[in-house]
Amino acid sequence: MPQLGTDVSAEPERLASLRRAHTLLTTSAAPVDGLVRLAARAAAAPVGLLTLVDDERMHIVGRHGLPPALDRVQAEPAVSSFCQFVVREDAPLVVRDARADPMLRDLGTVRRLGVTAYLGQPVHDRAGRTLGAVCVVDSVPRHWTDDDVAAVGECAALLEVMLAAEVSREDTALAAAETDTVLETALEAFVAIELTGEITRWNRAAERTFGWSAAQAVGRQVDELVIPERFRAAHRAGLARLARGGLPKLIGQRLQLWATNKAGQEFPVELTLNVVEGPLGRHAHAFIYDISERVTAERQLARERHFLSALLDNLDAGVVACDERGRTILYNRAMREITGFDADLSSPHDRHFEADELPLARAFHGEHVRDAEFVLHLPGRPRRVFTANAQPIRDADGNRLGAVAALHEVTDRRRAQRLIECELAVSRILEQSATIEDAGPELLEAVARTLQWPHSELWIVDKVGNVLRNAAMWTQPGYEIPPPGPLAPGKGVSGIAWQTGQPAWIPDISVVGSRLHLPTLAEHGLRVGLAVPIRDGTGVTGTISFFGDAAEEPEQSLIALLSGIAAHIGQFLERRRAEDLARQLARTKDEFIALVGHELRTPLTSISSYTELLLHDDADEATRGQFLAVVARNAENLRAIIDDLLDLAGLESGYVTMVERPLDLAAVVREVAGANAQAAREKDLDVALRLPDGPAPVSGDLPRLRKVVDHLVTNAVKFTPAGGRVEIEMDSDVAGITLRVADTGVGIPTAERSRLFERFFRGSNIRNQGVPGTGLGLSISRTVVERHGGTITVTDHGDKPGTTFVVRLPTYCP
Repeated sequence: MPQLGTDVSAEPERLASLRRAHTLLTTSAAPVDGLVRLAARAAAAPVGLLTLVDDERMHIVGRHGLPPALDRVQAEPAVSSFCQFVVREDAPLVVRDARADPMLRDLGTVRRLGVTAYLGQPVHDRAGRTLGAVCVVDSVPRHWTDDDVAAVGECAALLEVMLAAEVSREDTALAAAETDTVLETALEAFVAIELTGEITRWNRAAERTFGWSAAQAVGRQVDELVIPERFRAAHRAGLARLARGGLPKLIGQRLQLWATNKAGQEFPVELTLNVVEGPLGRHAHAFIYDISERVTAERQLARERHFLSALLDNLDAGVVACDERGRTILYNRAMREITGFDADLSSPHDRHFEADELPLARAFHGEHVRDAEFVLHLPGRPRRVFTANAQPIRDADGNRLGAVAALHEVTDRRRAQRLIECELAVSRILEQSATIEDAGPELLEAVARTLQWPHSELWIVDKVGNVLRNAAMWTQPGYEIPPPGPLAPGKGVSGIAWQTGQPAWIPDISVVGSRLHLPTLAEHGLRVGLAVPIRDGTGVTGTISFFGDAAEEPEQSLIALLSGIAAHIGQFLERRRAEDLARQLARTKDEFIALVGHELRTPLTSISSYTELLLHDDADEATRGQFLAVVARNAENLRAIIDDLLDLAGLESGYVTMVERPLDLAAVVREVAGANAQAAREKDLDVALRLPDGPAPVSGDLPRLRKVVDHLVTNAVKFTPAGGRVEIEMDSDVAGITLRVADTGVGIPTAERSRLFERFFRGSNIRNQGVPGTGLGLSISRTVVERHGGTITVTDHGDKPGTTFVVRLPTYCP
């Protein structure tokens, strides 16, 4: 190839021949544009040109497909063109990618006009001198085939014939005949018209396409023969614009339009319209191709694809297919729902398996996959289990055309199977455990691993403190979640399940601002939360809670299965409660005997002894008075114990009727506090009394509520060491009136908190101090408060001494 900028041959004979050829080709009626269009069409290129090169410029004589901005360009500097090399070397020039060739990439046509691929064949005059080139170009890299080179060469040869005919007047008839031969043998219909719409050329392909013979067509208006009536007005308007000198935007573009034949039938055609300047002025011509069969085939294919798409979208199974290059070409509705609209099962994305394990990828590499099970876990979505069938697609010769895979979801089925197995494991664990605390960790792990959720918790209701206390938890390795503290009713998913007595499902616990937001768990990557209440014969006694790492909407089947496991746990707790009740009854019997043996026997002994002294002793009146006072005091203590026993039995059985009237609970508390003021002063106690300014109205039995308040305040004073502190506080809100009695006393041993409200129970630390008592006060207090529709709970102060009793009663509304 010559160096860039080399001058083309400037011999006088060649330049003279070139100028004559340029004049003839630009002034004659020869269909130069049509022939270069044939060259472009034959090579499937967007642009075709006929260029003539003199010593300075490249002249564009024939054109097809040039953009409007370049269509009026008549000449370019010769040194900026590819044609200089065709003329210089008198040989075809084939350029696949000029930008990759350091000798070509700086050409003006590459830099300014964006020409990337070029195929040019030399054009000669009758003497064999190279005048220019027939060329086709593209703006993207091209692989020009031998057929492309040959086709452009044939067009160049035809143009040489045409040029020779124009140069020699004697050969005009021959050149015209050859041109007619080309047009008459063309497969496409060729129609030329004047700008008045009158037909001037009509080849044999046009006769076959439209049904009119050349004799019938030439001289008639083209719109009357081939243009449907609804388009004729637009056609005439276009011709009028051409006659006025305008150039329509459609010139040079490949168009799909509708035409009509002699029988009046409409059919689709494809054409490229060109306008040329002839001796008699402008005229237009077009090569027209009947595309009825192609359009029919495309419509049929579209219908088949639509039918297939509708069929596949109505399948429950996900279907995906790829072509011979592995590109996804089919994705039905179920598959889009499974993997997301932009997912691709030919690549692994963020899944927990290798690409070559995917069913479609395995089939693409030739494997027939049957009933392969795999787990799909997309980010932010729950794990799903599928079985897959997949196979390669090949033609009759065995060549690979692609692959297809079908996925059937079996998540619920597999989960149900695992949960059934899990229920058996839970039963075995419970049978082998003495307490729910012993069984908890292993039980939670079995269920959580079955769900494939990384965190689980077991909660038991603390009726004394009116809170949920964590009995066990299990966390998958890799998650660092601290042990949870007590939960109040309605707090978190577990508190909701306890409060409502119904399963609670939170699709996303990470939603900030929601009362269900659980930041401690959410910051560790947990999203979905599910809690199921545990019931025994007394009601809700606890919950089991599970947390997953992907947001998930409620699944009733899963809730039902977990409710079954919760029922197993409830039955276990019921059996243990029955056993505990039996032990409690035995313990109560022993404690009642101890009560009779001490708290009843002691005053009876005193009464008996002092009565005997009164009967047989001749003591003076003062001594006898002291004896009678001891007898009266012990008789009063004995009567109080018996009254408490009868009162508790009557309240618990419902035989005792309470007389409820409106009363001011604040006044009752103030009165009781005043009655205990002297005892508090004697022990140097700091008593803080905080009561509302106004009344605290409740509806209740005054003597019994006073007894409850008196018992709490008296115990706080009695069991608080000297120099301690007692706080009595009352407030109210929409939920009712709350009384708190807190002290810094001896407290309650942790192991004995659950028995605090049992009858006859007294803490070991109290008994060891020798403080007298029956263990009935708190039992009576709880019964009285509950009969008033309220609650009484107790909390300890952790490492600090003392306890706090909290009584809640409904506000009286007249």
